[in-house]
Amino acid sequence: MKKIKIGTIIIFIVLLFIPILKFNWKENVVSEIDNRTLTNNPLGPNYQPENDDDDLTDALDNYLQDRIGFRDQMIYLYTVANDKLFDKMVHPTYTYGKDGYVFFNAERQPEFNEYHATFIDMIEKIQDYCEARNVPFLFVFEPAKISVLQDELQEGINYNNDWVKTFMSELDDRGINYVDNTSLLEEKTDEGEVVFNKKYNAGHWNDLGAFYGCNNILTKMQTWYPQLHINEKSEYNIKEKLNTTLQVSEFPIHEYEPIFELKSAVEDITKDYEDDLYVDDQYRHFQYVINEDRKEEGAPKALVFQGSYMNGMGYKFLENSFGEYISVHDYRNITYFDYYYNIFQPDCVIFELAEYTLEPVYFTQYDMEHIELNPNEQDIEEQAEVISESLNQEDVAVGRRGNLCDITVTGIDENATYVYMKMKGCTYDMRKNEDASYSVTIDSKNYWNDVEFITYQAGKITKYSLVQ
Repeated sequence: MKKIKIGTIIIFIVLLFIPILKFNWKENVVSEIDNRTLTNNPLGPNYQPENDDDDLTDALDNYLQDRIGFRDQMIYLYTVANDKLFDKMVHPTYTYGKDGYVFFNAERQPEFNEYHATFIDMIEKIQDYCEARNVPFLFVFEPAKISVLQDELQEGINYNNDWVKTFMSELDDRGINYVDNTSLLEEKTDEGEVVFNKKYNAGHWNDLGAFYGCNNILTKMQTWYPQLHINEKSEYNIKEKLNTTLQVSEFPIHEYEPIFELKSAVEDITKDYEDDLYVDDQYRHFQYVINEDRKEEGAPKALVFQGSYMNGMGYKFLENSFGEYISVHDYRNITYFDYYYNIFQPDCVIFELAEYTLEPVYFTQYDMEHIELNPNEQDIEEQAEVISESLNQEDVAVGRRGNLCDITVTGIDENATYVYMKMKGCTYDMRKNEDASYSVTIDSKNYWNDVEFITYQAGKITKYSLVQ
């Protein structure tokens, strides 16, 4: 009996020490089970406190809880047990609705405020920029799944997105061209169409929702391009894919989603640009697709700043309609709008986002407030005195990076309010550098030795031509 007790104690001690022996010492680890970065060692160089007054004791406690051995397995068992025994979702990202629906947690329910007004200011600047150059602009708003399916929320959960109504009213007052896909997706849901999966993908539409939503966008674009193609289901192979876990989570499910695969081929030239093109380190999506059939029909070249609704699913319906479809992850990249416009010289511009991304973690107020876009050079030339100057070849530096070309000029007005470059019939907006030079990046195929630089300051335009 004594040996049995001693053996039991030894086994118990071993069981206690195994999780400690399996302690996770690696820094900067992202947990797949709850999709978050685990706490780094508070005494190490990688630790970043959430607040300046964070207590070291609490930090060490969080570190131990996050790094103890078998953490993921214990969380998984706890999560599954709550789901199976109590029909309860225990997860930092997701929550259950009625009838088996899964939603993102809806803790943030803002009112319309200065941040939203600043965002609309930015949209207005971009639309004004495009319209001054006779380029159609369209803003697209995608509703959160929880907004479309509010009737499926658990009793006692009141989701309030009244700020959206004020947001849309403000767009109307400013004369912004926009599409709000909320009513369309609500209508399709009422008709029995499954445009959002019940469980899988708690925030986005599925491919069927993307099919309808993108066609809604394209129908609006027909205002400017009547010949623009609208997608038909017959152009796609429609399959079903089984999902066994929620996105970025190991929470078990068993649900099929529709998958649309385009039957016809398009040419993807993304690799010709992506290595040299600037995109934000966190939001690196970029794609450049050419559809020769649509180009022959007169479809435009579209520059689309887009979020996860399009990156994940909507892209396949836009690339079947536009002649050239250039997509950039919006978020931090949209505030460099003129950079992308200079390079790609689009026929039209679309700015698309999802309801729940309208917050500072994606679009910072500072960057939006400080976005600066040149007016159309032709507009200011009509109201200014124009003089001519010459410029030496050595004042212009040209650097090629793959399919991109960087052009820098010195020797022109250092105090200019706006600076432009004209080349091969195109006008480009230049930005001032710290050394008082001005630079711009363009597509290498548009480069030409015959170039003119234009500065504007205090009602005076100066045109600089190169001395041969």
